[in-house]
Order: sequence, then C-alpha cells, then structure tokens
Amino acid sequence: MRTALALETAAAVAGMLGAMLLASAYHPGLGFGAFLLSNLGWLVWSSGHRHWRMFAQQVVFLVTSLVGLWNWWLGPLLLG
Repeated sequence: MRTALALETAAAVAGMLGAMLLASAYHPGLGFGAFLLSNLGWLVWSSGHRHWRMFAQQVVFLVTSLVGLWNWWLGPLLLG
C-alpha cells in the first residue's frame, strides 16, 4: 500500500512539474521529460489497480511526451 501511494504521489508531482516547466517556456524539453516520468508512473499505477481507461489515456500521453521530447530536445541535439 505504501509503495502504491509513493508511486501515485511521485507520478502526480512529476506531472505538475512538467506542466509548470512547459508553461514557463524555460525549457520545454524538461517539461516533456517530467511528463514522461509522470506517464510511466501512472502506467504502472493504473495497471496495478486495473484502471484500464486511465492506462489507455496514459499510453496516448506517453506518445505525446515522446514527440515533445524529440521536437524540443533530442531532435535538435541529434540533427542540429
């Protein structure tokens, strides 16, 4: 139970951090990185609790986080 609570809390905090970083426009790549951590946490949590609709939502959000990371960090880093 404590592990599930810790995972739920970490995923929520990472999501809030991602939103703040993205909104601040300081470094969008960091925001998408925080979202990626949040998505992974929610995927583990939702599968463990059998919340399949939330799991599906997080799969889509994970894809958008990966696209955001590519557009704002990895793409420019690798392609110049």
